Amino acid sequence: MRTLAFIRRLARGSRVAVAGGGVIVAILAVGWWELLFLPLGASHDGRINARFGLHVRNLVEGGLAGSDYLASMVPFSEQPYVHHPPLLNVMHALVGWFLGQGEWQLRLIGYVAGLATVVGLLWLARRLELGAGATVLAMALVAGTPMFWIYARLGLGVSLMVVLLGLWIGHLGPSGTGPARLPGSGGPAGRHSSLVVLAVVAGAVAFSSWTGALLVAVLAGWGLLHLGSRRIARLVAGTGAVMVLLTLVWALTVGDAAELAAHAAVRRQWPPWDALVENYRWFYGTLYPGWFRWLILPAIAAAVVDRRTRMASGAIMIALGVWTLATPDAAFIHDYWTYPLLVPVLLGLAVILDRLDRPLDPGKLGLGSRIGWRNPARVLGVAGLVLVAVLGFRGLAPYRQAYFDAPSDAGGLVRSVGPAPGQEVAWVAEGVDPLSIWVSYYWDLPVADVPLDGDGIGSARGADLVLVRVDRIPAPIEEGVQPVAGQGRYALFSAASLTR
Repeated sequence: MRTLAFIRRLARGSRVAVAGGGVIVAILAVGWWELLFLPLGASHDGRINARFGLHVRNLVEGGLAGSDYLASMVPFSEQPYVHHPPLLNVMHALVGWFLGQGEWQLRLIGYVAGLATVVGLLWLARRLELGAGATVLAMALVAGTPMFWIYARLGLGVSLMVVLLGLWIGHLGPSGTGPARLPGSGGPAGRHSSLVVLAVVAGAVAFSSWTGALLVAVLAGWGLLHLGSRRIARLVAGTGAVMVLLTLVWALTVGDAAELAAHAAVRRQWPPWDALVENYRWFYGTLYPGWFRWLILPAIAAAVVDRRTRMASGAIMIALGVWTLATPDAAFIHDYWTYPLLVPVLLGLAVILDRLDRPLDPGKLGLGSRIGWRNPARVLGVAGLVLVAVLGFRGLAPYRQAYFDAPSDAGGLVRSVGPAPGQEVAWVAEGVDPLSIWVSYYWDLPVADVPLDGDGIGSARGADLVLVRVDRIPAPIEEGVQPVAGQGRYALFSAASLTR
């Protein structure tokens, strides 16, 4: 009877997860759809996707060797870009080869990965035996934050990491010490095939990012400490090590060892503590609503304390923490650095909501089905959380304008207006973007940053066009000087018109 009741409860939970998760996925799919087609511009989205665009273009035009094995950034830079594991390079090459080159093709992987992250997190929570309703509500609260809405669809995010955690738990249970006692774990043949899937996913995670490689290492280390999980841990460690070795061979063969060493040295530098605190205050104040910031620490604490979520949450936190300590400069300058922390936050919120819901479980109280959703406190509590989630999604419009629409005006301008005849360098005034890869992507020219308050523009020909952000010009443009073209807060001027 207990088994039958468990199966019924699991089926009800699955229906709730599918229905609620489907609504969240649909909201995100619609909200992100138009972003697929925006021009690449002065933002993380524009810079990162333009880099992949150059990789793909150089592959199509020069072949595998001519593209420095998917690392070439010509004409933006003669130095191949090998700072990250190359799984995304491979995926973009496949998309570009079969679907063509363009903005939506470059964003397609991130779009799918962002939606898959929602599905994966709901699936992971069910494997951790968290309540479906609590998990869906927690997912809605997390998905409505600017951090998730902006960065879940950039690259692969945590999508593969979440899948790896779910597969790991499927084999070894929530504690990660095995063996799992989850329904549907299958017989020997099923377990063998699922072990192959686990190995493949572990390799993909290690091949996708350095944080992913550390997550594989953390899981393998966790498993090796326990007798019942050592075989699986060795399998995961082996596939992860092979992919890390392949990444290092690729980076050192294609790239320049001296440049890599110099880059690593910069990333290892600690910023001043006051600047670090100020940056993170700004990051969290910008990318999380005030009410959500108060939930982060309690949610993390709940995720670590609860035996069901301790291993999955701890693995993500350790991997992120180690990578932050190893590369503090990268953590200092990237506002999306702590995005993976949303995994334990989500699990912790689901734990809290699940615990709050338990005292009102009709079966637990022995009151049959008469309480259910008729309990006023429960109804009001759920309605309040749903309202908060809805307001969260409604409050994202200014973030779309600031992070996507306004920066894309720069890309739209250079996409619609080509360089001057004979122009050999794309001139970009200071204040437009610290790394204008997207200008190289559209104009197929190297980029040079120039100041407008000195004689730095003197090397440009008079007819050459200069991209300017008109609200960040150090000194006012002389009266009567008109741009060749403009869009939003960006304009193209001839070099001659800017020479004083």
